[in-house]
Amino acid sequence: MLSKATKGVSEILNKFQDVEFTCEYKYDGERAQIHYLENGSVEIYSRNAERNTGKFPDVVAAVSRLKKTTVSSFILDCELVAYDRAKQRILPFQVLSTRARKNVAISDIKVEVCVFAFDLLYLNGQALLQENLRIRRE
Repeated sequence: MLSKATKGVSEILNKFQDVEFTCEYKYDGERAQIHYLENGSVEIYSRNAERNTGKFPDVVAAVSRLKKTTVSSFILDCELVAYDRAKQRILPFQVLSTRARKNVAISDIKVEVCVFAFDLLYLNGQALLQENLRIRRE
C-alpha cells in the first residue's frame, strides 16, 4: 500500500476499523542499522550502507554496556535522534547534523543521541526477516 499524508489519527482509525495495523512515529534523525557482532564489536551503518561507527562512539559504548548477556549478536533497524537529556526532549535534525562525522571522541560530544528501535532483523545467528513483524517486535 502506498503511503499518503492524513489529516489526523481519526482518519486512520476510521479507515482501518476492522483491520489490525501498525504505524510508527516519524522521528527527525538518521536511520541506522546497529550490528552487534559475535566478537563483541559494534558497527553502525547508514541507510545507504555507509559505515558510521566512528560518528557514534557513545552509541557503540551504550550498546556494549546495555546488551543482555544472553545475546551474542544482532542487527537492529533504528533511528538515531538528537536528544536533550536535561529537558527530556527530542531535538531537530539540524542539531544532529552539527555532530562531527568521523573519529568522534566521546569526551568531545556536544549533541547526545537517543536510539529509537523499529525492527530486529537478526538475533543470535538467526535471520528474522522471514518472521512476522509482530513476532520480531516481541
